[in-house]
Amino acid sequence: MGITIGGTAPAAKVPLVGSELSSRVDTAWLQLAREHHVVDAEGRFLITTSMNGPWVPVRIHGRTHMAEHLVGHNAPPGHAEFVTMALDGSVMCGVTTEEYDVWLVVDRERIKTPPPPPPDIEAFRAAMRRKQELEKRYAPERLEQPLGDGWVLLAFHRHTKNLRRLHEIPDELSRTLFPGFLGGRQPRTDAPPRQITEGQARELGERLGVPVDTHSFGYFLEFQSAETKSRQSQARAIAPNLLS
Repeated sequence: MGITIGGTAPAAKVPLVGSELSSRVDTAWLQLAREHHVVDAEGRFLITTSMNGPWVPVRIHGRTHMAEHLVGHNAPPGHAEFVTMALDGSVMCGVTTEEYDVWLVVDRERIKTPPPPPPDIEAFRAAMRRKQELEKRYAPERLEQPLGDGWVLLAFHRHTKNLRRLHEIPDELSRTLFPGFLGGRQPRTDAPPRQITEGQARELGERLGVPVDTHSFGYFLEFQSAETKSRQSQARAIAPNLLS
């Protein structure tokens, strides 16, 4: 993180070992942020996950949960990586994870100009709506009841490794299409998911009438019980190391 470049000493350290790391980091950040007026009297400040911005204006409402979610690439909760700044650009407080501790760095000297203007909120909301609409195109929110034992198409995001798409495959399509995909294997509810090729994923997407994005997702077939379908549809379980 840019705020730690140049030997800037941390104002506080939170050890990685121990319970409730996220809560300890948030508590330490809030104490420093209030002491150094990063957060104003109304709980307002700017935040970004990159020194290049964009800086987003936010306000504290109740308990903070930033360290749980604003983490490094594939890092666990609490391994925080974010920067906060006073609205007038006078002081920053950065949070970054080192080898044994989470560092909190307060910096006034390196700020020479006011922060860039915040992003257009309406444009930001419009972009979020477009993202949500795209998400809905790729999968239903939930599988439709009633559910029975059968094949499903699973799509795991290549970056987060989370299950993001779940499509139930009709029995008639399973009978005509899967012998070629699975080499004559008999369906079993205890068998692990089997990854299919990008070409097979696109072919199956065309047959199902659903969009397929092989750049962002890895696709698997799994024969699931009705109970598993229902549970996975609700929880969108994390992939068990399928995309290593």
